[in-house]
Amino acid sequence: MVRRMLPIMLFGFFLTSSALALVFRVDAVFEEVGGEIPLLDYPVGIAVDDAGGRVFVSDWGNNRVLVLEKTGKLLREIRNLKSPAGLALDREGRKLFVVEQKGNRVTVFDLETLSPQGNLKTKTPLSEPRGIWVAQDGTVYVADTGRSRIVVFGVQGEELFAFGREGMGDNEFYQPRGVAQDPQERIWVVDTLHHCVKVFDGKGNYLFRFGEGLNQPRYVGFFGDLAFLSDYRNHRILVYDLQGVLQGAIGEEEKLFSFPEGLWIDGEGKLWVADAGNNRIVRIDLGYLAHPEEYLKTLLAEGKDEEFFEVLGRLSPEVRRRPEIGRLLFEAYRRRGDLEALIAQAEELFLSDEEERSRWKRTLGELYAERGRILAGQGAFEEAKDFLLRSFRYGRLASLFSYLWVAFLGAGGEYLGILLLLVLLGVLLFVYFRLRAERERRWRRW
Repeated sequence: MVRRMLPIMLFGFFLTSSALALVFRVDAVFEEVGGEIPLLDYPVGIAVDDAGGRVFVSDWGNNRVLVLEKTGKLLREIRNLKSPAGLALDREGRKLFVVEQKGNRVTVFDLETLSPQGNLKTKTPLSEPRGIWVAQDGTVYVADTGRSRIVVFGVQGEELFAFGREGMGDNEFYQPRGVAQDPQERIWVVDTLHHCVKVFDGKGNYLFRFGEGLNQPRYVGFFGDLAFLSDYRNHRILVYDLQGVLQGAIGEEEKLFSFPEGLWIDGEGKLWVADAGNNRIVRIDLGYLAHPEEYLKTLLAEGKDEEFFEVLGRLSPEVRRRPEIGRLLFEAYRRRGDLEALIAQAEELFLSDEEERSRWKRTLGELYAERGRILAGQGAFEEAKDFLLRSFRYGRLASLFSYLWVAFLGAGGEYLGILLLLVLLGVLLFVYFRLRAERERRWRRW
């Protein structure tokens, strides 16, 4: 069997017309490229053990869970499972939970030895369960897909309660797949065949729903205040805020995914996606999403100006107004020699960049003076006076003299100046000849 890790430097953007345009980067793909048996046959679930540096993948078609290094190297296999789907880890780093769809159970493994420790104890048997989530306090949420409900378990694996049933109401589902708890401890249920996401409080009380345009969504995970949702039949990952407002899409324009299933965001800010239709795992660096200034800084340092402005143009107005982004944009305009854009950017930074306001005041004084000189040279004296006066007001004293000279020229002083020079020359000649005549008269007296 041959496997490979494909490092990819594919930079993309969230391109939904009504959404924020954030930046992402695909930095690795794990897939099988030849051999007797495929490395992956329809991967569904994924979980990352940050402490141990391991990645768990539910290889649904091969009835096993693969244990990989983060480089993609195969370490171990957990075999003889029955269509493993959702995966989860407890917050203490002791347990691996494997949802066995066709086994109608959730099996718990010791995370260190990977030996089975038993199953979650249900009051009513599960029916083709899929998704699972372990909360910070150890509470376990399981999407019991076949019964269209969410089952909640305690830290000892005992069933506490369940909510939902098959139906069209707010508290009802139709074959839900994913379940997760957001940073506000609300429960998000991916109601797959209702093509939406429903949000509940910790007791299972309905709060709201969203999901216009979804087509059989699958699983959901969180990165800070953003939610990532696999939109299965639209072959993309959608990004929402915690109110369910769409922020953008990953992979849609790039045609990156084919029927994406499970996803996981690790402690390094990497999004791992089970790209089921392509029988592979895709790893996406979300650091560029959270810190686009680092990416822009890299592009600027490498002289990739066109790509810099392309990325910048796709950022939201809110992100573009950040001072750290504005400073990079100012430097890019300086390299372009775009004086008008430099002035506009410096004006914006003067208002927004409180830490360096004195710097931008000095810079504006210099830029206004330069613009004034250019306009004066073009004969636009009134506009030149305006910029020179602004320059003076921003602390450049020399601009006052330039302003007075331009005002003089603007009043017809160009020709008047020549006349004054001629008058001055005449006065000097008159004084010269008078002095010479006086000197000659004195010599005659002697």
